[in-house]
Amino acid sequence: MLVASTCRVPIMTSPILSPDAVLELARLEGYSQLDADTAQRIAVGASNAVRAVTATVDASLFDVEPLHYLAELERLADGG
Repeated sequence: MLVASTCRVPIMTSPILSPDAVLELARLEGYSQLDADTAQRIAVGASNAVRAVTATVDASLFDVEPLHYLAELERLADGG
């Protein structure tokens, strides 16, 4: 059984998903009209979401009340 405190995933400082990858994925899914600015915003948002979830591997959410999960996820997403 894995325990959250024993899992270590390095937090990356570079984007996890590139805008080019977003454009290619969009094209493959039939969204060929996606522009570069939108792809950049999607890449940043997705990368931040991955970082927030990755941060939960190191942070223990077991002591957070269910009512406070959203606030905790937002704190982690803000780098806190």
